[in-house]
Amino acid sequence: MFDSLTHGEDLFEILIEGANPYADGPLTEGERERLQTAGLAPEAVQALVIGRVVQGGRGVWALGAHELVLLGQRYKTSVDRVPRSEFSHIERETGRYGETLRLQTRQGRWAMYAVDAGRAAALVQQLSPA
Repeated sequence: MFDSLTHGEDLFEILIEGANPYADGPLTEGERERLQTAGLAPEAVQALVIGRVVQGGRGVWALGAHELVLLGQRYKTSVDRVPRSEFSHIERETGRYGETLRLQTRQGRWAMYAVDAGRAAALVQQLSPA
């Protein structure tokens, strides 16, 4: 119930639109600052996806040369860093509200839904073995 009150407007837009209207948008200033604090300058981002975290809010995955930085996965202001060497599997699936991404790493499983299809494809291509 609390989640609906906190994120209700964004979720309502996703339900009405059938897609996340923010998925192809820019990073917020706070997200840019958190990426820089994590050591990833916005201009060094190789792939970027914005979506929704289950039972959470907005989530961001930003891929750099050596790691994936995940914003908002555990709580609104969380920052997690996963080295590329720890990836074991990534998949993308088209769903009712956009793309769903699932990532398996040594640290655990990560997922996000309502992601822009083009951005999801670019991230999966970057992370898939050659």
